[in-house]
Amino acid sequence: MQENKRILRITGKGESASAPDTTIISLNISGEDKNYQKAMENADNAVMKLKNALTRAGFDEKRITTEDFRVQTVNKYVKKLTEEKYVFDKYRVSNYLQIKFEFDTKKLAKCVDVIIDSLAEPNFNIDFSVENTEKLKEKALTNAVQNATRQAKILSKSAGVSLGEIMSIDHSFSEVNIYKPRAIGMQYDGAVAKMSKASASMESLNVQDIKINANVTITWEIK
Repeated sequence: MQENKRILRITGKGESASAPDTTIISLNISGEDKNYQKAMENADNAVMKLKNALTRAGFDEKRITTEDFRVQTVNKYVKKLTEEKYVFDKYRVSNYLQIKFEFDTKKLAKCVDVIIDSLAEPNFNIDFSVENTEKLKEKALTNAVQNATRQAKILSKSAGVSLGEIMSIDHSFSEVNIYKPRAIGMQYDGAVAKMSKASASMESLNVQDIKINANVTITWEIK
């Protein structure tokens, strides 16, 4: 009966990082009214105000996309004497837009000013990313393999054994984690309009690198 092979199994960790090259602004523009058609018109008008303002400022309309669209009824709580209930109040139409452009703090500051001055009154988040994450993933995986190999050589030498052939390499995409800088969010409450032009402070933003971590488990035969 053949003896079971002796093995050494090591999990290597790798990381790669890159400065962001893409800015993504996600906006929620809503229109409300007791009349369904009017609520739709209100939302449409707000979207057009925003798109027109952005295109006049030089932003490409093709980069302004609708990511989601929702219509919901809003109820209100009513209490009359001994009767308590929720009754229909209005329709809310929500249009979730996204504008994407190359990372540039001056362009970001300009875009925020345009959004605030557009009178569309959106809530929005600013996120940062890299256009091509595949290269970052490849580098992280390469670093993870190199890390596992270094550990295996140190351990095998310390134990007085030698590494044989690689028997398996285990990896799944669930083990690749992308860490992005925390998004900047702004909720429109009327006071946000006072921020117009003050958004120029965004030009001095020092945005963290996008980081990708990966784990790779390698099994060697040892002799």
